[in-house]
Formats: sequence, C-alpha cells, structure tokens
Amino acid sequence: MKKRILFIEPSGSEANVFDNYMKLPLLGSLYLGTILYNAGYDVKIINENISQRKISPLEIDSDIVCISCLTITANRTKELAEGIKFFFPNIRIIIGGIHASLLPEEFKDVADNIVIGEAEDIIIDIIEKKCTEKFIYGNQIANLDELPLINYSLIENYKKMNIIPIMTSRGCPFNCNFCTVTKIFGKKFRKQSVDRIISEIKNALTFFYLPYIFFYDDNFTADKNMANELIDRLIAEKLNLTWTAQVRADIAKDEILLSKMFKAGCERFYIGFESIDDSVLQSLNKAQTKNSIINSIKIIHNYGINIHGMFMLGEDHDTLENISNTAKFAIEHDIDTVQFMILTPFPGTETYEKINSEKRLLHKNWSFYDGMHIVFTPKNMTSLQLQKSAITAYKEFYSFNRTMLEFLRLGFEICFDALVWDFKQVSRYDLNNIYLKTGAKFIISEFMNLNKPYINYLEKI
Repeated sequence: MKKRILFIEPSGSEANVFDNYMKLPLLGSLYLGTILYNAGYDVKIINENISQRKISPLEIDSDIVCISCLTITANRTKELAEGIKFFFPNIRIIIGGIHASLLPEEFKDVADNIVIGEAEDIIIDIIEKKCTEKFIYGNQIANLDELPLINYSLIENYKKMNIIPIMTSRGCPFNCNFCTVTKIFGKKFRKQSVDRIISEIKNALTFFYLPYIFFYDDNFTADKNMANELIDRLIAEKLNLTWTAQVRADIAKDEILLSKMFKAGCERFYIGFESIDDSVLQSLNKAQTKNSIINSIKIIHNYGINIHGMFMLGEDHDTLENISNTAKFAIEHDIDTVQFMILTPFPGTETYEKINSEKRLLHKNWSFYDGMHIVFTPKNMTSLQLQKSAITAYKEFYSFNRTMLEFLRLGFEICFDALVWDFKQVSRYDLNNIYLKTGAKFIISEFMNLNKPYINYLEKI
C-alpha cells in the first residue's frame, strides 16, 4: 500500500487580514503533490485559506506531512509540526518553501527533513528515503516543460477557488534588493514553451467553471518574444479567458503587445511601482523613474487595461511627505486599485542584511512580516508614524466618498451612452473596480480593529 501524504499550506496570523482573504494555493505544493499522485501515492493538499479552517493536529491521518512555509506562516508551520509530533511521533514531517529555504535552521527541531530550493526532481527520492539528510538541497528545474499538468482536485475544497493560478516561468533577471525571488529561483530566466503553457491552461479549465486566470510570474513579459507568441496563441485558440498578470511598468513601451493583451482578455496588470521618489527608486535598484511611471499609467489605460499599483513605503530615503504624496499621486493618476505596502526586510535579502546589521529590526516575529506591519526602525520617521501613515494612505485612496463618486460617474456614462445609443465603450461599465474598492475599505477597517494591540506596542517603543 502506497503511503498517504498530506501537504499543508498554513494560513497567516489573524492580524494579517489580507492573507485571510486570499484563496490562492502555492504552486509548489500542487506540482509536488501531482508528481507523487501520478507515481501512485495517496495525496491530499489542504490550504487553510481555501478550506477556511485551521487544521487540528488530531485530525491528521497520513504517513507523511509536507508543510510549505512562507515567512508569514513560519510560526504557524512550527505550531503545526510540534502538534503533529506530539500526538503522532511516528509521522514523518517534511518542511519546505521560501522561508524554510532561507532559514532552514529554524525548523531543525520540528522537522525530519527540511528541503531547500526547488524539489520537483527529488520529491520521490525524499518520500522513498533515498535522501535521508536533515537538510536536503534541491536543484533548479532546467526544463519546465517536464513538470506535470497540475491536478487541482488534490486541493481540499478546490471548487472554492475563483482564480486559476498559472506560472509560465521561474527566475528573474532583475536584482531588486528587497525581493526573495532570485534567492529561491535564481537570476536565470527559465520558461515553459508556449505549447506547454496552452496545455496547462486547457488542463486547468477542465477543473473550473469560470475561466479567470492569474499568471503568477513575477514578470509575465520578461521575455517579450515569448509573451507575444503566447498572446497570439491565446487569441487564435479563442479560449475566451479573463486574466491578470504581474508586469513591470516598462510594458508600456510595447503598445502593439498591449493592444494584443487586451484583445486576449487581459483585465488588470499588477505593477510594482514601489515609489514616486526617484532617489527611493534608485536605492531599490528599480530601473524606472517617476516620469516613466506616469507615462506607463497613461498608455496602459489607453488600451483599456486596469492597473493595480503596488507601492512600498519606508525605504531609508522615504519621508512622511513622500508617503502622503504617494496616495495623492495614485488618486490623481487614476490608478484603479492599490497596495501601500510597508517595506518588509525578508530574510535572505540585501534589505534584511542591511537593517539587521544596523540593529534596526524591532523583532523577528515572522507573523508580522507581511507588508502591512512595520517591523523595523525607519530612518526619517518613527515606526509608529510609518504604520499610521500607511493606514492613512489606504483610507484616503479607498474612501467611501471616492467610491461613491466613481459609482455615480459610471451610472452617468451608462445613461449618456443609452441616450445616444452608443455602446462602443461598453468596457467602461466594469463594476469590478468599484467592488474591489468597497471590499478594500472593509478590509482596512478590519485591519485597524484587529491590530490595535500592535499599534499600542509601537506607541511604547
């Protein structure tokens, strides 16, 4: 009888309200689980956010438990591992993921094996105990086309997912000093073939009713030739997808590609603008300026694609005035939705090493390393000032009055077009942005209520 293997993707703490609203799985567990399932193992994947419940160690009924650990779930990972070992000492526990790869020593007392890096080519050997070391090092997958087509049904309650995750590449050629991507996947850009990506999409569509896809790639258009070929295929295949992707602001330089992306069903770009201050952008190694950001916003909007702008607050050159101006900038330039994330020094990054060496970390309670909580002492403001400024920026952008004005403006446009019987601009009638802004307002309110103890902590230091 083949072993029963349970993959667990823990949720973050209650204080991380955005994490609790995310119903997306980690692709690492899906690939590993599918490999083992195809090899004949009894596999189940539980993502606590998708299942909307905390797993009790007492319910574990498996021979092997694999836990995928992010920085914000490190504490929960340890809690689960300790509980499982206490009640079921014979269950083998394997921990992997980004945080475990960066700080493997943290888990040596709660795991039988810690996997560092990519594990697809060694997971069967690990399960079959051909790899017995405490710390097991994986290899970067050279040919991503060799990965299996994902079996989404391995996830408990997978039907609750309303967005299909697809990744077409690994690695990033850029070198942002706050990012962990290159630490795990390397700077070498590895990609799937277009045929393989189309097969991956068609396979995913057999599991889900709504064809809404989020391309997980850190930079979907890092290889412009591949991006063009893929978009051409999406149009030719007539898959009628709605999709979103993470891109850099320099996508605006290729207006032919932008036009095709909209035609292929692109609804929204997630763009890491990070800052509107050129000195901050230079310090973060971002190859862009405030003027190039303004230009990219205008061009992308001209092609009917929404923008989710991601800004990072608290870099050493940042000031309270910069943060206030960032919220005003997002409003002035009609960015559709935003994230005002506080700079987070993730272990393994240059930013972490710098701040840690300067003894500016407030603590190493990983549950708060989520981009919503300040965990270090900034240079040009207090920690409390930065925390409150981030909340104020969110409240200004997602204000009730702004959302209502947008709703009324949309209603006016519909009525006006109806009067002249002109519906050529029907794409403007998308209510999704209003829905997202309304939801974000409630999430921010929830964050403020749940994090009063953290604010009190910041007031005392």
